[in-house]
Amino acid sequence: MAPALAPLFLAALLAVQTTPAADPAALKKSCDKGSPADCHRLAGIFARGEGVARDAAKAASLLKKACELKLAPACLELAAAARAGDGVKKDVPRAVELYQQACDGGLPTGCAELATMLIEGHEVERHLGRAADLLARACDGGLAHACGALAAMYADGSPVPRDEAKAAALFGKGCDGGDGACCGRLAAMTLGGQGVPRDAARALTLARKGCDAGFGPACVVLANEFVRGDGAKRDPAQALALFTRACDAGEASACLGVGELLRDGTGVARDLPRASEQFRRACEGHVGAACQELALLLAHGRGVPRDLARATSLYRQACTDGDARGCLELGRLFQHGGPVQRDLNRAVGLYEEGCAKASPGACSELARLLEVGDGLGRDLPRARTLYEKTCASGIAADCYSLGRIEFRSPAERKQAFESFNKGCAAGSAPACHEVAAAWEAGRDLAKALAFYKKACAGGHAPACVRAQKLSP
Repeated sequence: MAPALAPLFLAALLAVQTTPAADPAALKKSCDKGSPADCHRLAGIFARGEGVARDAAKAASLLKKACELKLAPACLELAAAARAGDGVKKDVPRAVELYQQACDGGLPTGCAELATMLIEGHEVERHLGRAADLLARACDGGLAHACGALAAMYADGSPVPRDEAKAAALFGKGCDGGDGACCGRLAAMTLGGQGVPRDAARALTLARKGCDAGFGPACVVLANEFVRGDGAKRDPAQALALFTRACDAGEASACLGVGELLRDGTGVARDLPRASEQFRRACEGHVGAACQELALLLAHGRGVPRDLARATSLYRQACTDGDARGCLELGRLFQHGGPVQRDLNRAVGLYEEGCAKASPGACSELARLLEVGDGLGRDLPRARTLYEKTCASGIAADCYSLGRIEFRSPAERKQAFESFNKGCAAGSAPACHEVAAAWEAGRDLAKALAFYKKACAGGHAPACVRAQKLSP
């Protein structure tokens, strides 16, 4: 149902019909008699130079008169002129007043333009709370992209309380209004079950709608669905076409998707040189994962000439752009030397950065350095804290390392046994050996033998010796 029009705006629309012919003389006569619609029409003629010399100042003067006569569209255009200094002296405070006047006169675009100024904070002081109120008015007035901007505020929890259900509802309203970005954002939320029940099939429909409307991220969501086969049958060729379309339109994350499909060659022809080019495009768009993938190709000479110096630079960029794997790989280079001079302090800094970005591998490397010291000084309490984190994430060797630290305290032997047991279950042969030793000390030789055999099968030579001695 269309929103009700404000009385002043409705009157202005009706007044447009007063002088049908676009005759400047007739329009001027009608304008002089107080017709805001004809003042507005005449302003347009002077602004565009239709049959008369273009005169921005004259156009602005006529817009001012029409605005004073309560014609909201004239106020909106005069606001833009005052903001840009077109025909009138540039006056941003006056533009703000006029946008507000247009908004109050029933024009949702006036509300949205002012909201944008308040969000950006370049021309006026930033005020997100007032912007949210204006976006709500613009959305209620039927402006789809305003619904999307307000929905994003609720999704982010700023400046309004975080409310994913409300965000989803607003994205839905914007999508229904034809805004592709809203469709794409709602598709991602529907796929993840954020604010709405998870529904892969509906997410697919929304993503397609957003993609068809030209919103690149929606094409990426849709392509990923064809890669995973979640909500649609797996179709790598279709995914490649969608990724390529979005990539060519400037969506950097889509270039990453193209590169991954071409690198793996699953369902499409494998093409490492072309994959590297797509990773480069995505990396230049600050997609950290793409920088990391390109670095790996260069480091190993896969599809491109081997170039460790450039790979090193790309690891740094990947780390900076949010891919913790880049921090980890670059940290290893500084720890062990090779393409770069060995520098343990820089290695620690990179592991710290990667660990903060939730890389279990970076946390693990940092823990090992802190446990051993290696010229930096030992810090067993912190190493233990990190091992607890990485063991919980499934790194079997770190459960073994954690158990060794715990075993040093007689009061923590039971906890050490649990850590060793967890490490053994995750595949650490040394951890299985420790579990076996504990069972042997407890005189349960059957269990001890079973764990020694498991450790031996994992390549732990001392366990093989013990297993042979305990075997019947």
